[in-house]
Amino acid sequence: MTEWKEEHCSQQPAEVEAIADGFLIQRRNIRSVVHDADEDAGTEAYTEWVCESREITITEYQLQHKAEMAEMNEAIDDLTVSILMGGLF
Repeated sequence: MTEWKEEHCSQQPAEVEAIADGFLIQRRNIRSVVHDADEDAGTEAYTEWVCESREITITEYQLQHKAEMAEMNEAIDDLTVSILMGGLF
């Protein structure tokens, strides 16, 4: 897995995309950035997409997804116990 780096795209990118056999590109914090026209520079207005991206193996991605799901399930379990014990209401 590589470090997150800034990426600029001309079209909205997918959050996860296959790039080679066994490898994916994973993106986060995807946002559009509008650039106004600049008459002095002779450029027209345009929109680009900026995000953070990294290369990751399919196995690493699957392990990451399983860990995130386990964390979410644990948080739901904790919330359920708290509600049943009358801690929130």
